[in-house]
Amino acid sequence: MKRYIYTSLFCASILFGFSQKAKAQLDLGTILEAGAADVTTYLKNYAEPAFKGLGFGMNGGWYNTAETHNLLGVDLSVSLIASRVPTGAEFFTFNNSDYTNIYYRDASSVDVPTMFGPNLGADDLPQLSVRDFNDADNDGDTMEELVRLSAPTGLGLDEEDFMPFNAVPVPMAQLGIGLFKNTDLKVRYIPNVEVDDDGNSVKLFGLGLMHDIKQWLPGEKLLPIDLSVFLGFTSLETNVYIDKDLDQRVTMEANSFMAQAVVSKKLSIFTPYVGLGYASNNVNFKMLGNFDTETGTLTDPIDFDYEGSGFRANAGLRIKLAILTITGEYAFQEYDTYTVGIGFTFR
Repeated sequence: MKRYIYTSLFCASILFGFSQKAKAQLDLGTILEAGAADVTTYLKNYAEPAFKGLGFGMNGGWYNTAETHNLLGVDLSVSLIASRVPTGAEFFTFNNSDYTNIYYRDASSVDVPTMFGPNLGADDLPQLSVRDFNDADNDGDTMEELVRLSAPTGLGLDEEDFMPFNAVPVPMAQLGIGLFKNTDLKVRYIPNVEVDDDGNSVKLFGLGLMHDIKQWLPGEKLLPIDLSVFLGFTSLETNVYIDKDLDQRVTMEANSFMAQAVVSKKLSIFTPYVGLGYASNNVNFKMLGNFDTETGTLTDPIDFDYEGSGFRANAGLRIKLAILTITGEYAFQEYDTYTVGIGFTFR
């Protein structure tokens, strides 16, 4: 049964670059015995930092200056964006009242790790119980304990040297090109690519537009800054088979949107910049197919969404050496993000 569960999180973990570690830690045992509704509730809470961090991270790395290209000027950049997981998101409260068939015996609630919580040993994890709600032993009692299991532990990423802090890393690459009227088009694109022989696939598409609004202001030549507006949208889809012959698979679709005003000032090889505006994201995760448990068969048991939106402000610095650019940025939002990038630009 654990194979079904940890594979259902593979879509997220493969994006983060530590899939083997994730699969080793995500031994959720027989929790699927609790039924689709309870498993959905538990996994939504458990994986929330991973998916929310992914959504916020997808809005990073779009620009490193407010200056637009000349006509047909181009830039190519690669970024690593890290969405910092808040301390409060390393655990969530398991409330018995939120579940029907799984419960904590010793109290009405207990704090348990999320996916990005600490890596705890079995002795430090609460024991959860699954009711015999389908009367598997045919004794007429559907409220007795069917099985007991440890709550899933977290990945414990901040305990190792993977990253200097607990965060969801999101890699990104894009191409920008200058159009008419001081407008830049930015494109992120990965065609539907099979990542292995099992048919697992990923695809990504994003479009961004940056327009110089300084040109429309009276006395614009007297302003010692560059001023632009930016709109960007990114969509990511993954499909991972648990068992291709049985058509058991998980899918994830993540979308992000951002609208900001951007200001920058070129100072020799340095260009500090700031952005201010609005960002939103949503992630849908599904586990599809028929899955046999000890008490029956579950069909398409998992389907949940995450949404996030709100104010976004960021500040960064670009260093330009001939055509080479090096960027560092910090963004303030629900999951604060750090971005480092490198690229080439021809204006």
